[in-house]
Amino acid sequence: MRTDTSSQRSPSRVFLCALAFSTLGAVTAQTPAPGHRVFGSLNGTDTWLVDAKGAIVHTWSSTFTPGLAVHVEPDGTLLRTIDTGKSTLAGAGGGLQRVALDGALSWDFRYDGPGVLSHHDVTALPNGNVLMIAWEDKTPTEALAAGRDPTRVPTVLLPEHIIEVQQTGPSSGAIVWEWHVWDHLIQDIDPTRANFGVVGAHPELVDINYPPTRAANGDWLHCNGIDYDPIHDRIILSTLNAAEIWVIDHSTTTAEAASHRGGRWGKGGDLLYRWGNPQAYRAGTGQDQVFHGQHSPRFVPAGYPGAGNLTVFLNRLNNANQSAVYELIPPLDSAGNFRLDASGRYGPTGPTWSYTATGFFSTNVSSAERLPNGNTLICSGRQRHVFEVTPSGSQVASHTVPGPGALFNAEYVDRWLWSKSDALSVSPGGSIDLDLVTGSQHAGSTYWVLGTLSGTTPGLTLPTVHVPLNVDSWTWDTIAYPNTALLARTLGVLDTNGRASASLLTVRPGLIPPALIGLRFDHAYIVIDQTNAITFASNPVAFSITR
Repeated sequence: MRTDTSSQRSPSRVFLCALAFSTLGAVTAQTPAPGHRVFGSLNGTDTWLVDAKGAIVHTWSSTFTPGLAVHVEPDGTLLRTIDTGKSTLAGAGGGLQRVALDGALSWDFRYDGPGVLSHHDVTALPNGNVLMIAWEDKTPTEALAAGRDPTRVPTVLLPEHIIEVQQTGPSSGAIVWEWHVWDHLIQDIDPTRANFGVVGAHPELVDINYPPTRAANGDWLHCNGIDYDPIHDRIILSTLNAAEIWVIDHSTTTAEAASHRGGRWGKGGDLLYRWGNPQAYRAGTGQDQVFHGQHSPRFVPAGYPGAGNLTVFLNRLNNANQSAVYELIPPLDSAGNFRLDASGRYGPTGPTWSYTATGFFSTNVSSAERLPNGNTLICSGRQRHVFEVTPSGSQVASHTVPGPGALFNAEYVDRWLWSKSDALSVSPGGSIDLDLVTGSQHAGSTYWVLGTLSGTTPGLTLPTVHVPLNVDSWTWDTIAYPNTALLARTLGVLDTNGRASASLLTVRPGLIPPALIGLRFDHAYIVIDQTNAITFASNPVAFSITR
């Protein structure tokens, strides 16, 4: 079917026909998750949005190489770390940028000195602030004062800290919270220091002399991944050199984060949980070490299969040329506290789910995350291979990126509709411009932008597709009057990449009725195939009418 304004059938009748014949099967773990994936090469300046078939459907360009992670925020903005060239250390960054779909730069923030440098990864919080991993300089005198073994003191020691940054302007940000590992150290080398103690009796603290190396380049711990749990207000970190993942409390104030008391979990900024290498806190030996290179620690989000569990990419399974992905069930009590087992270790003893396969091996970088349908998205970074596996380990999507250079991470993006503005002013007039990025699997199908004035919940649930719009008079107007002056290009055919554009309420200054001021409009689009079946519905986007 091809539906346009020259069709002899009215748009409303075509829409009702599509409702009646909607036959798409449900998306399950046996099929690829329907969203996009975002990633970019570490030696390039482009970031790609790639559909489930491996087609690049959008490219963000930059003048910087990444430093190192790329993410897409819930509103569709690209959050990209950048390498500002201030260090040659592996993973060095120095800043981050927020970039709209059309390439407009909305934030260009630097954290690259003096004495500090962001690196590797960031994660956005629900309030829009961003958590960044960073190094900070410590002199030999400071290292010795903290109990560092005198034979292992480099010229500059670079312990980790985390900052939470609130955007305050196009290139400015306020640090509203911070945590420093330097505040949570223990050592058993120098009894004259305040942090001298029995390392094995304090798993909540970090041994400043582990691992037992000099770290000549200063990069002592090499944290390479960060994620956030909004349910428990906790942060997870991967520390490569200690071969562990750590969980800390984010609910603290900055003062509490520097102490051993306070916060929702009562332990200040001390470690709440650690896993991967119990010898780091004297609870095991080298034979108990699980991680030999790990990246991408993730909390499985609420509502996803395995919600609350942890996933992590293992670069070297059993210290061999073989990679794996683990899913771990953390040892929580009924109140949500992490529990040590009888041997003084943090469980579990092993993964509740894992994935490995012949030829699957990345010496470093890489990522993994759970998807809404229960599949797992994996990026084998050195192999430039992004693929999706079911719980049984079957690959249902696979894409190998041509060219040189590694991929640091790949991330799932469940967004198909972008709006260039969230407000339309009565005074200057204008329009709300939309970008539809559906994916090449829908190439040649009909798209239809629909709207509502009464919200997105509960929406319209069809037999196999949920349209996130409540049906009201505006819905029927968008059905009855597509491709008009107020609804430009809202009905048409998707191109070979499954893309299209549309405009809403295109008006001259002063022509918007005052009665519309303050109203919120929500719009989404459906996709209709050649059999008149509605095969897809996008996310909604909202805008309001302002003065």
